[in-house]
Order: sequence, then structure tokens, then C-alpha cells
Amino acid sequence: MQARVSEYGGLSIKERLLVRFIKSRNIVGKNWRGALAESDPFFNTKLGGDYLTSVAQAVSDSSRGNVDRIERVTIALEKVAGITPVPIV
Repeated sequence: MQARVSEYGGLSIKERLLVRFIKSRNIVGKNWRGALAESDPFFNTKLGGDYLTSVAQAVSDSSRGNVDRIERVTIALEKVAGITPVPIV
């Protein structure tokens, strides 16, 4: 992910969520999608699968992906990874 600097000199909320997502994904491993689907039935649905795809695309292009979707996936993946989620703000 290419991190852009926001107007205030730091990462945007979306970019911070993506950093957290990448960290969690690295802990869970290559089967992170399967692990999420197993731990949360939402991600075993068409809509849940769309969320996962959206976030995966946002990692390579941070202009893509809805911040709410990224947040939902990141928090769920942090739980699977054993990371205590922290406030987004």
C-alpha cells in the first residue's frame, strides 16, 4: 500500500485501517478469507464475500474500498488474529 500523507500530516482513517488489516492478515495467514468465514457467518455470504474482495482491492489501491467495509473486515480479522481492536478515531 502506498501511504499518502493527509492534509494534517498523518494517515487517513482509511489508511490506518488498511495498515491494521495488513497486520492482522499477516498474522492469520494466506487463508484469512476462510478463517473469517469460519468465525463470522456474515463473511460466508455473497455480501460478506464482496466486503472481503473490496478490502483486498483497497490494499493495492487505497482509493478503492469503502471505509465502513474496511472497518468491518479489519475488526473481525483482528479478533481472529487475537488482536484486541482499538478505537478507530
